[in-house]
Amino acid sequence: MAPCPECGNSDVATTVIDGLAVHECGLCAALFGDPRAVDAVQGRRAAEAAGVDPRVWPVVSVLNRQPGLRVVRSHGGDSQAATLPFVQVAIQGVDGLLQLENLAKSLLVAARGHLLHWVVEVEYQSRLLFALKPRHGGGPIAAAVVQDAWLDLERIGRELARDVKLSWWSSPGRA
Repeated sequence: MAPCPECGNSDVATTVIDGLAVHECGLCAALFGDPRAVDAVQGRRAAEAAGVDPRVWPVVSVLNRQPGLRVVRSHGGDSQAATLPFVQVAIQGVDGLLQLENLAKSLLVAARGHLLHWVVEVEYQSRLLFALKPRHGGGPIAAAVVQDAWLDLERIGRELARDVKLSWWSSPGRA
């Protein structure tokens, strides 16, 4: 095993995540290896620290960084309990409305790549809240639909991380 590139320590543990190796230094806790595996470990740890299901963490973390938006609740879904995932946000001022517009635009642009139809719904729970969730027509939710939602969440997280860097996101209403 190669020593840690950060501190040179040879106490390095290897973990395989989704077939990708990530190495962690026992001294300085540096992570290295396949960048996708390192990102997955860092994301999982950040989600756990925030008390958020790792499946929704990529979406939650992007939305929480947008001015005027604050994630107030999220759920990763459960295939055995037949519940779909969601992310619920509150808005603060005009900036929040502009960010909701950007979120809806991002969903529209990427819709063909999603397995399910994702929507932003307004709800009132002592204040206006907005829920990003897959549309469901009612009735029982099959485990396969929940799994499709999880695949979509991975995509949506990547798409949002990409889109927030684009000019139309930073200048809403002009694209």
